[in-house]
Amino acid sequence: MNKTAENQSRSVQDSVYTALRAGIINLNLAPGTIISEKEISSRFKVSRTPVREAFIHLSNEGLLRVIPQRETQVSLVDFARVTQEFFLRESLETAVLEPFINRCGKALFNELERLIEMQSLALEKNALIEFIEYDDRFHRMFFEVGEELLSWEVLERMSGHYHRVRLLTVRIKGVADNIPDQHRKILAALRKKDLPKARALLGNHLHKLDTEEPMLRKEFPGYFAVPPTENPFEVDFGGLPRLA
Repeated sequence: MNKTAENQSRSVQDSVYTALRAGIINLNLAPGTIISEKEISSRFKVSRTPVREAFIHLSNEGLLRVIPQRETQVSLVDFARVTQEFFLRESLETAVLEPFINRCGKALFNELERLIEMQSLALEKNALIEFIEYDDRFHRMFFEVGEELLSWEVLERMSGHYHRVRLLTVRIKGVADNIPDQHRKILAALRKKDLPKARALLGNHLHKLDTEEPMLRKEFPGYFAVPPTENPFEVDFGGLPRLA
């Protein structure tokens, strides 16, 4: 394959992957939806090869569950994975606030204020995907100004389950109402270069999983993986106690 053909092939693979991933994390492909290489290749008018490659990447990200020779399913939202993705998000974003404070100037603070206002308008219109996009742009700015954009790219790539939880959460009436105001308070602390307060406000802003999980399971039954139960193969045969 020559270089031009190779680049075209890579471009098609990237386009299919990007479109499928967006469909999954924006819930256009609901958790549990069965899809196939044949169906997707027909929809995008491409061969099965780029679709197969996209399936592999999305499976590695935990967004598809591939059962060989049987079916491919959009993964149910797994709160065990959400917790890990959230830990990654909280750890990196808390850390990046310090370099952000050291580099951020008036013009950038004004841009962050503008993003908050645009997010508020999106909420008024009930444009929820747009609301989340402005939310992401607000938080991304911390990494961009702090010159840690690679960390944000890792978060975006590895937080598909957490992203779906965020989008489901704002679908519940009233839940998202306080988010723009929480952003304003974080921004006020950052303007004053009060790092401890900014980190505390950010932690409170992000840390709602414990209260959200039961609410989401009730509101969207069938979208979530069942928590693991006891292993039925762990049988006590007696004898000596197991080593700790």
